[in-house]
Amino acid sequence: MTHKKFQIPKWIFAGLLIIPVILSGCMPSVAPSGNQKGSDEFVKGGVVKGFPSLPLMPKARVLESYGNNGAFGASFISDDDLDKVVKFYDQSLKKLGWESSQHRQSETNYVFEVKNSAYRGSVIVNTAADGKKTVITIAVLAR
Repeated sequence: MTHKKFQIPKWIFAGLLIIPVILSGCMPSVAPSGNQKGSDEFVKGGVVKGFPSLPLMPKARVLESYGNNGAFGASFISDDDLDKVVKFYDQSLKKLGWESSQHRQSETNYVFEVKNSAYRGSVIVNTAADGKKTVITIAVLAR
């Protein structure tokens, strides 16, 4: 009995190399077009119109957001643990075109200083008061 060597067709191999590039464009961000609310300066439970495109931890819930004269901020809560959220932001900020530097303030608090061509600010990731959930706070200003 002879065994035939299995070869992957070149077109399948090429497709597998392109998939990560395509998926990086599907990165969830704070301001997906269907998630923006009105033009209010402060919105509870939603994202204000014009909020910059920053990564948003999948399944994180928006608590509130604001926007006024090029300054934006928002707070979110995630059921994921702190380490998972920190890792997500460490990897995702660069994929959406943000330069970032991470600073560990304590065992339960991390700050990402962020900037791109239009904005500068911070993404703060810390453990919620209940010790189980993770809070994400974003604040950016136009440059």
